[in-house]
Amino acid sequence: MNPDYIKLAQIAYDTVLQTMIEGETTHPANEWQDISTADHAEHIKMHIGKHRRDKTEDHIAHALTRLAMIKYLESKP
Repeated sequence: MNPDYIKLAQIAYDTVLQTMIEGETTHPANEWQDISTADHAEHIKMHIGKHRRDKTEDHIAHALTRLAMIKYLESKP
């Protein structure tokens, strides 16, 4: 296996975990699970659009986290 895949996966894991931990302060009670995948996708578009011009938050981390949320929600029975 290409070792870069492992590095990439670790970066994604660390990024999503840190974003989720930080988000608990402003978004308690796992409310993200009640948001539709379409709404998560809209948030992703917003974060991608802002990532170059707004440096007040890590928009790529938030977009990646929303993508992970969609994958999680789609995996639930």
